[in-house]
Amino acid sequence: MTLSPVYLFEKLGRRIGVSTCTGDFYELPFATFNSLKKWDHAICKSKGAVSAVAAEKLARRFSIPEEVSRRFPLRPASCMTPKVSAILTDLTLNITSDCNLRCVYCWNDTGKYSNSAFKSEKAGPRSEAPCLPPMSQETAVKAVDLLVQMSAGEKQLVVDFYGGEPLKNLPTLLATVEYCKTIERKKKTKFHFLLATNGTLLTPELAEKLIGLGVQIAVSVDGPGPIHDRNRPMRNGNGSFAAIAGNLQKMRPEIRLRLVGRTTVTPYYTDMVSLYRNLKELGFERVEIFESEDACHRITQGRESIFFQKQKDFRRLFREYELLAGKYSEEAVSGVLDYGKTFFNRFFKLMQRLYYNHHVTGGCPAAQGQIAVSADGEIFPCTSFIGITAFSLGNVHSGVNRKKYLSLLEQMKKRFRECGNCRLFSVCGTTGSCLNINHYFNRDISKPHLRSCRLFEEKIKLAIAVLAVLSERMPDRLESLFGHDPVGRRGNKLY
Repeated sequence: MTLSPVYLFEKLGRRIGVSTCTGDFYELPFATFNSLKKWDHAICKSKGAVSAVAAEKLARRFSIPEEVSRRFPLRPASCMTPKVSAILTDLTLNITSDCNLRCVYCWNDTGKYSNSAFKSEKAGPRSEAPCLPPMSQETAVKAVDLLVQMSAGEKQLVVDFYGGEPLKNLPTLLATVEYCKTIERKKKTKFHFLLATNGTLLTPELAEKLIGLGVQIAVSVDGPGPIHDRNRPMRNGNGSFAAIAGNLQKMRPEIRLRLVGRTTVTPYYTDMVSLYRNLKELGFERVEIFESEDACHRITQGRESIFFQKQKDFRRLFREYELLAGKYSEEAVSGVLDYGKTFFNRFFKLMQRLYYNHHVTGGCPAAQGQIAVSADGEIFPCTSFIGITAFSLGNVHSGVNRKKYLSLLEQMKKRFRECGNCRLFSVCGTTGSCLNINHYFNRDISKPHLRSCRLFEEKIKLAIAVLAVLSERMPDRLESLFGHDPVGRRGNKLY
């Protein structure tokens, strides 16, 4: 059987054709769209392999001009050549597992992460056991040295401070930034610092200090007070919204505008457009809205991610993303959004890569572009694997276990075989399904979790459709919206 040469879909009133070989995508007239459907169906239903000559004959039968059919060549095996790399550009430091909140979807669980997975079908509350010790400054410095050592001379590196609540280990955070700046002066390497915080400890003075040091700060706010407080209560059960809003209100406007407002969406409240407006009302110009993920947190094969448990919630997530994509499109056309306000946003990052490369350049960065380091210095492919001994790649104090590292990269290559028959492979490049979720649901990092793939497919379709809208309505301003190709610069995560 010959693989389909074209992936066709309709979204936001646009008819799109994607080459399954090159990843190039085109907006199509109604008649051409329907003719390509018939052509594609005929090719896929043919017995045996279809040659390029035979495909052209079929195209003529369906009145498809040669200049159109040649945009969608048959896909050779070379389109699926595995590409993996051990060059690092991104480092996530889990500097503490301590936190003053008890968010309903948190999977840190006082530092146990994946150690708590597969033990029970029930989703119990977060443990109140003592947290693991915070990361020392020595461990953080060793991790940065490892990043530089494995960066192969890359000049744009990312250090992401993670927790727990990272501001609970401020001394290590500040010492790490200062150490990176000494490297910048010696090696002409530029470090980009990312920090995700719950905002309760982010005083105006601290925000100014961190921004002055070049730290990009994302503050988690899950909606108006009642919604946020349900999702993100304090350790004693009280709400946390008032403390965060109080800190934001005390900040100088020019400081508040430098922050990123990040909302995690759960089935409890899914109106993403309203959540977007709420972030704007709080004074954020830079926003990120994303569905809750359950990677690492007591996942079993009987308990999928929040939105994957019920088909109705899954469909609702699709609808809300489409409405949000429409809102993003309106804001971009009106000039409200530009690159300075969207570089942190995963949906715009996805559009950037599609705009510049016509495929999701970079893909999943776990172990091939990014590593995560736990508080005790253990090295993992990404934060989602922290705590799973089988995926430990060494320790920053003793070095990388090259045998395990290379073995993992070889295992990751198998994804290309698993995904080879997917029509969107040329665009997705195996990015659509998180390796950690693959591991939990399939016990194999190379075997995709199909619902994750289905969700990423929807996001790709929305991103391409919005690109079609923007190309028509603001063709001269796309560069200002997308900036330059951002691969590896602000973190790689897309799904």
